[in-house]
Amino acid sequence: MVSLTSAATLLAIVLTAGCQVASASPQPQIQGTIVPRAAAAPELGDVCDINKDRIVCADEKSLLICDRNEWVQFSNCNLGTVCRNGNCVYPEASAQPTSAATKSSAVQPSSAPSSSAGGGGGNESGGGGGDNFGITCDKFNKAVSAASSAISNSYPAPSSAQCNSFVKNMKSAGGIASSREAAMFLANILWESDGLRAKEEYDCQKLPDWCAQNYKTPEDVSGQTYWGRGYIQLTWHYNYLDASKGLYGDDRLAKDTAQVAKDEDTAWKVSFWFWKDRVRSDPGVQAGNFGASINKINGGLECRGSAQDKAKKRYAMYKAILPVFAPGETPKEAGCYN
Repeated sequence: MVSLTSAATLLAIVLTAGCQVASASPQPQIQGTIVPRAAAAPELGDVCDINKDRIVCADEKSLLICDRNEWVQFSNCNLGTVCRNGNCVYPEASAQPTSAATKSSAVQPSSAPSSSAGGGGGNESGGGGGDNFGITCDKFNKAVSAASSAISNSYPAPSSAQCNSFVKNMKSAGGIASSREAAMFLANILWESDGLRAKEEYDCQKLPDWCAQNYKTPEDVSGQTYWGRGYIQLTWHYNYLDASKGLYGDDRLAKDTAQVAKDEDTAWKVSFWFWKDRVRSDPGVQAGNFGASINKINGGLECRGSAQDKAKKRYAMYKAILPVFAPGETPKEAGCYN
């Protein structure tokens, strides 16, 4: 990645150390503060002290986080920024991006956003057609349960509000064109949101001052913060603005970011919007290659970086969901690490 990762993407990174960020316990004495970079930058896997170490610059473009007394990869800095004292900052005004086209996407900034936001070109295989492709709340619940078991996790049963919003918005907000595509979307969202438990970055709820600084841009609306929210973990002002205009034709989400996490329907809508605008038009995704969807969402880390094990867990969930949504469909792994 070339930008600071979203929380759900952060979950995938911190899991490398064998724990969920949700269970991490930030130290009270560093709440809202940044640990200065050591004289000699630590390296991935080096020993750290969770009681005094938190986040440091590994180099000018990436950060490490202390987790269970080991330095693990946290994120790469956003395009145009450099790492200084544990923060990704703009070195000077001239380095600030001026438009969304020159910036990164919410989850995988290394790929330019797709120009196809209309959701056209949906493939006809995988159970296309019909009213929501026969996907009901019963199937949705079974799919979540199957995905959880596939990676030996314990995701809670979805609420009726979560299911109803998923089914209601998959076509209108997401442009989903088949049951196979719905399975691809759900597998990725379950991973990004820690089994639909995270509608807001875990670490940003614990370290709000740090996150506010690291997601700050000159375009921000005063009083608003732009860390990851919604099931896709939408980040940065320009993505909130793009999602708002795409969904509502105005800037309401950029002016009231909290609603993306607090309102169930909005949390799903921004996630479907991201899929429709940034993921589904990829030829590999249209061909049913699940790996291609991972590549669009977090390819820098999970397809070409150090977190390929996370991509394989996404695929394991997809293989469990697909028979529920699209019986008879054969899952295709291609498009990421293979």
